[in-house]
Amino acid sequence: MAIRLTRRFFIALGVCLAATSNPCFANSVTAESIWDQGNAQERARAQIPAGATITGSNCETFQVRDDLRYRCTLEYSTIPALTP
Repeated sequence: MAIRLTRRFFIALGVCLAATSNPCFANSVTAESIWDQGNAQERARAQIPAGATITGSNCETFQVRDDLRYRCTLEYSTIPALTP
């Protein structure tokens, strides 16, 4: 009896997770640089899969001891855009 309930629980959990996952959510990559923000963006862009479309970006500057560092996160989508 307990095995059947546990099995049903995991099946229901799997169905719920599959139903709530959305393939349209963008993936993201993050890169840092000690040079400048442009270099951090370039490093992040190099990690994006071929054919993906960049959908957003966020960069921040922060200090580590006496040096500035730059961190950029690029969001991308691998789903082709629909054309009318």
